[in-house]
Amino acid sequence: TTTTTTTTTSAFAVKSTFSSSTKQLVNNKLSRAGFEVVGGGVSTRSSRSMSSSSSNNNVGISDIGVNEITEAKEESLQSWRSMIEISIAKSRKVRGGNYVQIATIDPATNEPRCRTVVFRGFQEISPESSAKRIVCDDKSCIMKMITDTRSNKVAETTSAGNNANNGASEMVWWFSKSSEQYRIRGNLIFVGGGQFEFDQDPFMKKARKEQWGNLSDMAREQFFWTDPGIEYSGESIVPTGGRDENGKVVPVPDTFLLMLLLPKHVDYLRLGDNFRQIDELSSSSEEEWSQNRVNP
Repeated sequence: TTTTTTTTTSAFAVKSTFSSSTKQLVNNKLSRAGFEVVGGGVSTRSSRSMSSSSSNNNVGISDIGVNEITEAKEESLQSWRSMIEISIAKSRKVRGGNYVQIATIDPATNEPRCRTVVFRGFQEISPESSAKRIVCDDKSCIMKMITDTRSNKVAETTSAGNNANNGASEMVWWFSKSSEQYRIRGNLIFVGGGQFEFDQDPFMKKARKEQWGNLSDMAREQFFWTDPGIEYSGESIVPTGGRDENGKVVPVPDTFLLMLLLPKHVDYLRLGDNFRQIDELSSSSEEEWSQNRVNP
């Protein structure tokens, strides 16, 4: 049974001095807002349902629509891969916007080591390649950087051999323009130098060569410098711009490596509204990710 209670409030009365057209306009707006003009005043309507069934007696206002709200929140979560594309686009014109921090562990001291490198895009992996593919939203999630085979980060992540089960590392990427942070945990693998698992993979060899050609002249020169970390002995003698006497880019040196981060856990934080989300890669799949909102 439904009962309707009607309350008339004279304070909202439509003045008789209004023209008929103005009255009609006001009445229409009041009606759309849930009011009804009754005589000289405005009434509000409230309805409540009464049931003899005891099954609903314990259902309160707080229970109404809970399932729908929860489902809506879950459906509204985007993958980290989709969100980071938007973050990158917003920061494309920010100087240094593609600088990221990579942390590793020094196995000799068990202490963390962190440095800044340049993110150079997501590395696609051919289905014919023997390299591991990690996908999200039908897009590659493998994060591409470069490094020198003589750098500490290589030794720190390959001391027990280099494959997808070690090389533990974490990237931190802060987007100042949108106040977003991504902490991306995974495994580092390297390509080049003749000592790593995928060095002879045709697809990965081609990807490494292409990246070498895409570097700036100044960046190529760094891979001909004398060994890093030893006592300074003056400027290194290098091929200018990493080019030969005819201006052609010289062949890829053994010191040049592709450095790829294979993500498996992403912790996203947006400071604007204190939104935090955890994305995790399934241990049994290379493309199934879960998303969960967590407390910031």
